[in-house]
Amino acid sequence: MQFVTPTKAADPLDGLPPPPRSPRPEPKWIAWPPSRLPQRPKTFTAVKGSSGLVICVGLNKDGSYVAFDGNCYHMGEPLFDGCGTGDIEDDGSVRCPAHGRRVCATTGACADRGPFAQRTYRTRVRQTAEGVAVDVDVSRPGSFASDAYNGGCPSSVERRRRACAAIERVTPDRHVRRRLAYDDDEEEMAT
Repeated sequence: MQFVTPTKAADPLDGLPPPPRSPRPEPKWIAWPPSRLPQRPKTFTAVKGSSGLVICVGLNKDGSYVAFDGNCYHMGEPLFDGCGTGDIEDDGSVRCPAHGRRVCATTGACADRGPFAQRTYRTRVRQTAEGVAVDVDVSRPGSFASDAYNGGCPSSVERRRRACAAIERVTPDRHVRRRLAYDDDEEEMAT
């Protein structure tokens, strides 16, 4: 019996120059409301735009500003409290209040998800007659896990409420509904 060593098929793209990289989109700077800028280091504030996009701007302990998606990459829960504010940890990370996931406020990296978990935005600081002004570049190249939950996407509680309503329309048996949608914690869904 004779063994034949397989040969590598010729790649039709060998010798061709690499494809041109798509250019980075032009920056789209939006002015952050000065009244919503964080006043203390290691804090951040959130603002929801008319498009549904929620962005947080934080003030690091070194005085630099950072911006990131306001909903967690994990399940879309807000990274801020009911007042639209939150804290940046000593190591520069933000902790999701719902499940404890931590992401770096500067890079968006997460230990269990890798570098493309939370979208971050470029910021620029300007001095105006009224004081400091911060602009956020909302041009959105690339794909991040937090994109699924930011920009008008419902939170997990709202998604669950919708799922329960859809199941109730189809399945009149309450015991089946409970098994399918876990609707036994009605207190959470009523809020």
